[in-house]
Amino acid sequence: MPASKGAFESAVNQHRAGNLDAAEKGYRSILQQQPDNVDALHMLGMIAYQRGRHDAALKLIAEALRYSPSSSAIYVNLGSVYVANGQPDAAISALDKAIALNPATAMAYNCLGNAYRMKGLEKETIDAYRKAIATDPAFTDAYANLGTVYYKNDRLDEAKQCFQKTVELNPEHSSAIHMLASLNGNTTETAPLDHVRQLFDEYSGNFDKHLVEELGYSMPELIRTEMGRIAGPDTIFRNAIDIGCGTGLAGAQFRPVAQRLTGVDASVRMVEKAKDRNVYDSLHAGDAIEYLENSGEHYDLFVCADVFPYIGNIYPLFRSVKKYAEAGAYFTFSTEAAEESGYVLRKTGRYAHSSNYIKEVAADAGFSVLTLRRENLRRQRGNWIPGDLVVLRL
Repeated sequence: MPASKGAFESAVNQHRAGNLDAAEKGYRSILQQQPDNVDALHMLGMIAYQRGRHDAALKLIAEALRYSPSSSAIYVNLGSVYVANGQPDAAISALDKAIALNPATAMAYNCLGNAYRMKGLEKETIDAYRKAIATDPAFTDAYANLGTVYYKNDRLDEAKQCFQKTVELNPEHSSAIHMLASLNGNTTETAPLDHVRQLFDEYSGNFDKHLVEELGYSMPELIRTEMGRIAGPDTIFRNAIDIGCGTGLAGAQFRPVAQRLTGVDASVRMVEKAKDRNVYDSLHAGDAIEYLENSGEHYDLFVCADVFPYIGNIYPLFRSVKKYAEAGAYFTFSTEAAEESGYVLRKTGRYAHSSNYIKEVAADAGFSVLTLRRENLRRQRGNWIPGDLVVLRL
């Protein structure tokens, strides 16, 4: 019996509402009746994409294309998944087909810009985003993406214009609001969670390679070595939590010394990547403070590598860590170092914290400072970004 139109609309409504489990159940029910249902296959692929399961997404969307080879929309989404999976050449091929089928598809040009950006092709990237805007002058994300490219190429006036246009079109566009604040020299309290989530969702496909191999990031290893020096190489932590776990770089370092290890990250796709590392007993996507409050668990080790650059005012996080720390618990983290007092939002969109501010917040929360020393955090445009490696104890 063919799947009903109502069943598909119901699944789509669940999908739009963010109820991915219910939507997936609905799409799979349709496919049980009609295995070649293009729309159900396509949407199942998009759910896999949203969950960071890119290989599954590619398989499902390719199957949908087999039944509907002339669908520009499916080629656009195939290109999006290839971008997220770190395959820009395959993405460009798919998006060229989408544009050939429908040259008036602004989303295809926007995704094409994302693929070119991944390849480092500045002119082609800018041209693609401009075509997206020309096709749809109200395409908010295309302005934001173009602004990001201008920003990364030091075309700051043009970047500000794009971010300003983004905010005019969507006054709640958190990433554009955040970047405008940084470019205007306005220090806010924290980066919006949506901005951080989007940033790292997009970054997830080639995060490890870019951060470790290209930027020389080694803070997880440095933190682990310092903790071994302070707590002793044979110390085993009963219950550790990796806040801002990303793909699990720090988790891999601390797995051998933790009886139980939890990872929390704002990015769903980062969490999915972390699952592949198989080093955590428990993984959660969402805000770290909300997770601590909701779980109610207590920990004897808190690890927070390269998270503070996305938080200006760190008092709220310290209060939550203190609340859920066992007596004698350790809290170790890294910051970008600021010479200014307090904290500052830099034009990079990242926050830097002074060592005096770290000491003040730690003392206020009742922590003793065991280590606070300068290290090279990562490279940016060939230069090392100085940071502080910090170990505190309650």
